[in-house]
Amino acid sequence: MDISIIIPVYNVEKYIIRCLDSIFRQQFSGTFEVIAVDDASTDHSLNTLYDYQKNENRLRIITLEINSKQPIARSTGMDASKGEYIMHVDADDWILPGTLEKLHAICKETDADVVVFNYIRENKDGKRITIRQISIDLITTDKLKVQRHFMGASVTKIVKRNLTVDMLSSSAGLNTGEDLLYATEILLRANKICLTAQRFYVYFENPESVTHTVKPIQHLNNQIIIINQLQIINSEYNVNSKLERNILNYFEKWIYLDSANSRFINRSGKNDFIKLVEDLANYPIMSSTRIKRLKLSIHNPIICLFEIAFRFGLRTALGIVFRSFWKVNLEYVN
Repeated sequence: MDISIIIPVYNVEKYIIRCLDSIFRQQFSGTFEVIAVDDASTDHSLNTLYDYQKNENRLRIITLEINSKQPIARSTGMDASKGEYIMHVDADDWILPGTLEKLHAICKETDADVVVFNYIRENKDGKRITIRQISIDLITTDKLKVQRHFMGASVTKIVKRNLTVDMLSSSAGLNTGEDLLYATEILLRANKICLTAQRFYVYFENPESVTHTVKPIQHLNNQIIIINQLQIINSEYNVNSKLERNILNYFEKWIYLDSANSRFINRSGKNDFIKLVEDLANYPIMSSTRIKRLKLSIHNPIICLFEIAFRFGLRTALGIVFRSFWKVNLEYVN
């Protein structure tokens, strides 16, 4: 088996057929399987999968009795997989024609442990934007050189299956931020990494997805799970100090977005954010300097906006100020 494609499924009956069609209509000279892991859906997603399976024997279905969140659904699929390489596809997204043939060829030509590629974002109105995070093709063993492409986005990578066995990040029970854990651990395990500027994936901006509908308090609680997992990963792999600093800078960056939400938008959530920072201070991986900066951002709006401008750009900082007048919650993105 050449490729195993893992699809976590939870309440996506409106989108799952489009996702599956994009895979099974591929012209591919090799062999592949699709493992759909239904994470205790409460809609008709599971029935839709069974109906699809009647005409497609390459679709394997695994059901979880209780909702266990994406990392566990993905790891369940990976544990059951047989392919030499593993891809992750979200059930409301899809892959472009020719993806499997081209990606597999790159994998075999380079013998890379991981191949990272560009993708397209499409909204509910069909408007597309190509995300060109990779501008030139590259093969390297220098993890620092490619680390920014491993700050999330599990779906923009195809990975040798032997890298995914017994991953520490597989036990994290959360639906936001999980990509950072998976991608970081894959980077630490990989040796040869290939970047390609080709586009193979379409990310659908689904307004009903967990990313868009997660409650602020739940998102804040998830940050403790993430930092706990990052500390475990750091200890297990004895992470290079520069790699660790970059990971924590990325993690801290999104905490500042929470801070802005708390300070300017969801003012009633300020106490929740204060508690989050107090909890983060209990983790040695978070230095006293980082904690001090976060505390200052809670109480000083100028510092908060400065941090947002520094980490996200001036346009984002100004946008937060304007949005505060309408109390529009900021979107949580991995």
